[in-house]
Amino acid sequence: MTPFTNALWPRCAAALILLVLAGCTALPRVAPEPPAELAPAAAPTATPVATSAAPAPVQPASPLAGSGPTAAPTPAASPAGNPAWDDRSIFRRGLISSEQGILDRLSDASVYHISLVIGDDLTTVQGQQQVRYTHRQRAANQPLAPLKEIYFRLFPNATGGAMTVSAVQVDGQKAQPALEFNDTALRVPLTTPLPLSKSVVIGMEFEVRVPRELNRGYGLLSFSDDVLSLDSVYPAIPVYDDEGWNVEQPVEHADLSHFDASLYVVRVSAPARLTLVASGNEESRERSGDRQTVTFAAGPARDFYLAASARYVVVSATVGETVINSYALADRVESAKVALAAGVNAVKSFNARIGLYPYTEMDIASTPLLALGIEYPGIMGLALRMYDPSQTVAGLPARAALESVTAHEVAHQWFYNAIGNDQLDEPWLDEALAQYATGLYYLDTQGERGAQAYRESWSQRWERVNRVAMPIGLPAASYKPQEYSAIVYGRGPLFVSALASRMGQQTFDRFLRDYYAAYRWGIATTAGFKSLAEQHCRCDLTPLFAEWVN
Repeated sequence: MTPFTNALWPRCAAALILLVLAGCTALPRVAPEPPAELAPAAAPTATPVATSAAPAPVQPASPLAGSGPTAAPTPAASPAGNPAWDDRSIFRRGLISSEQGILDRLSDASVYHISLVIGDDLTTVQGQQQVRYTHRQRAANQPLAPLKEIYFRLFPNATGGAMTVSAVQVDGQKAQPALEFNDTALRVPLTTPLPLSKSVVIGMEFEVRVPRELNRGYGLLSFSDDVLSLDSVYPAIPVYDDEGWNVEQPVEHADLSHFDASLYVVRVSAPARLTLVASGNEESRERSGDRQTVTFAAGPARDFYLAASARYVVVSATVGETVINSYALADRVESAKVALAAGVNAVKSFNARIGLYPYTEMDIASTPLLALGIEYPGIMGLALRMYDPSQTVAGLPARAALESVTAHEVAHQWFYNAIGNDQLDEPWLDEALAQYATGLYYLDTQGERGAQAYRESWSQRWERVNRVAMPIGLPAASYKPQEYSAIVYGRGPLFVSALASRMGQQTFDRFLRDYYAAYRWGIATTAGFKSLAEQHCRCDLTPLFAEWVN
């Protein structure tokens, strides 16, 4: 996430400001091609939009075009019309060819079958879901006891909306759940404890009231400015590990989720006038009168998100096997092109430096937000106000802010989605690394001077709390809102930069690629991050982590 309350760039020397503004008048050059060991089978064909070139075709954003090969025939569907629980074929089209093997290795991933009915007024959502949950072994040295209950997070009750749940069943038998943590968690007791490696299917119905006001939860769940934003619109199972269920009171100024990589089949009924933009790939579409039913398949993915508007248009480009779509309201097409170019160049940069983006689709959508941006699997929401070229946002011309926030949220596809982490207890692991990666984006697109200008913003954030030596590795709840931004987003990437210097840049670069390979679709921790870094540098990093992190 990119909070709104803190500027993205420093108000620094005139030459630096001119450099930033120069970056606003011409779109950045494309980053270098990936090294041989990371290059996809086909050469990337990115087509960033340039103001001096003919504009990319603008399409009314109706159906999302399939971007991958035709899916293989699916086995017999379940009685509910969904694929069989162990059928992975529906998800293959959403993954690049080199990533499809992960589906066979995630046999214990949670599988969600969700039906959503969006009301005609766009302020109510009726839902049903079944989820198969497997009690998974986390590590060889982590013997976990059988589960006596399973928790679901009800985040609309923390973000300005309201979610109610009914008709809860466990393996077809009625259950008696209980609300906890100010109605933001639902505890579902199990009649028979669930041993390791065994599965259970939990079904439920739910209803969500969507607020029109952007006054809580950064506006992540809202219908405003002709855009519907459905953040955490379904009950979601948090991570269970050696600490137990990761369920606690949400923190207002931080990201809320800590989820395993899961698989989602989501059937959405909505007014036909809406363009639906969601995690994953569109698999089918039907229309009946003034309603449409669209089925999305997403995964592996940390969660599922959907945005919708009757006014969306789309511009698109391709990088390797990935189609990148940029959605904006019809009167903001030029800004959609700016976001598209930043998305294209960010994917090329991170593909080369970290590892290949795993999906065949990436969506960038302008949405109503109090924050500047928010990340979801395969999709990101960017604040509508950054699409207005007459605005100044966080001390920057809107176009410069839009480029910076887009690059940051694209980086979260690597750090938060592919590599998961506890965003409440260890938020630095995704936010500080996304900030650092954004600095790499500027290095690849604007050179050292552009990267240095962006790095100065980290110091400026930290200076807002007088450069206090507060650890970057605290839980989000341990920081006041201003401290959270200054330490996690400011001091955090400064630590990553210090770590790169201590390890040596080439060694650190190899470590970053191996970190992505080792933890992709798993859960990273500070301890695991440190251990892998020490293996690469063959050095003791304890003093450095003690100074900055712990």
